[in-house]
Amino acid sequence: MAEPSAATQSHSISSSSFGAEPSAPGGGGSPGACPALGTKSCSSSCAVHDLIFWRDVKKTGFVFGTTLIMLLSLAAFSVISVVSYLILALLSVTISFRIYKSVIQAVQKSEEGHPFNWLSSCG
Repeated sequence: MAEPSAATQSHSISSSSFGAEPSAPGGGGSPGACPALGTKSCSSSCAVHDLIFWRDVKKTGFVFGTTLIMLLSLAAFSVISVVSYLILALLSVTISFRIYKSVIQAVQKSEEGHPFNWLSSCG
């Protein structure tokens, strides 16, 4: 009968110590951990925690969805194909945006100029 109680005690000890926060305020933990978890500084690991715990659903959905699409694409196609299709899609979006801005500029008769002019000017 001593075995079940010893197993229960060891299980309760391990479950109570697992994931416990530090008792000192702001002390312990890794130096880059999130303040919401009871540690000192906030860096990129705080953003990772926000993504993992779905605190901002739109941002997390976009990141995980994009990652899933990239992994599935890399499983089906070569890296060169995936990169070239991404660049082709970016070029298509850029040209479509340029045409859209030109049509809007012609309809409104405004003098806004080229939408990517800030990229071509040096300094």
